[in-house]
Amino acid sequence: MKKIFILILFIYFQGYSQSIKATYVSTVIKSIGKVSENLSNTIKPKTFTYSYSNKKSVYEFIPVQKSSIDTSYIEHDGRKFETYNQVILPTIDITFKDLKNNALRKEYNVNNKYFSAKDKLTDYEWTIIDETTTVLGYKCKKATTKKSLALITAWYCEEIPINDGPGEFWGLPGLILKVELGGYSTITLDRIKISKENNEIKEPINKSQQLSLSEYYKSIRAHLEATNVFNKYK
Repeated sequence: MKKIFILILFIYFQGYSQSIKATYVSTVIKSIGKVSENLSNTIKPKTFTYSYSNKKSVYEFIPVQKSSIDTSYIEHDGRKFETYNQVILPTIDITFKDLKNNALRKEYNVNNKYFSAKDKLTDYEWTIIDETTTVLGYKCKKATTKKSLALITAWYCEEIPINDGPGEFWGLPGLILKVELGGYSTITLDRIKISKENNEIKEPINKSQQLSLSEYYKSIRAHLEATNVFNKYK
C-alpha cells in the first residue's frame, strides 16, 4: 500500500510542470545553548529567494548592506562587545537541490571564506500531524521530524503539489511554506509567484573550495573554537 502511495505521488509531481519564484524569511526567535539572549537578539532576519522548476530548486541568501559583517554591540558585565553575525553564525548562502538525481549542494560563508559541500538529499522521516494553519492565505498541513535530536515542524501546502521546500527541506506532498526549527528559529514564506512557464534551473557555478559535508562541519568546529565565541559572550 505504501509503495502504491509513493508511486501515485511520483506520478502527480511529475505531471506538475509549473515554475515557482518565492522569498522566505529566516528569523531567530530564541537563544541557543550558551549563546546569550542578548547575542541572539543581534542576529537580524535574513531573506532568501527560492526558485523551482522541473525537479530542481535554488534557495539563495539576499545580502543587504553590511549583512556580510553585520556590526552590532552587546553589553556584558558593564562592558560593550562588538559582534559580527557572520563570525558567530556561518551562513548558507546557496542551497541547490536536484530532486530527480537525489543531489544536494550548499555554499557556505564562514567569516567571508566560502566553501561548497555536496551530498545526497536528507532522507527525512516525516510524521503527518492532524493540524492545519494558514500561511499567506494558503491552507497548510503539519508534519514533524527530528534532526540531531531537534524537533523540526514543517507546514506544507497540497494546493502547490511540489515535494520541495526552503533550504535542504523537502519530501512532503506539497510545497513547504513554513519551517520551525526546534523552537529556536523559523523559515516563513514571504511572497510567491507561480508561473506556467518551465524556467531552466541551473546549478550555480562553484567558485569556492569544495568540501564534503563532514569536512565542512570539521572546519566550522575549528572556526568556532578559534574565535572562542561561546565563551566570550556567555
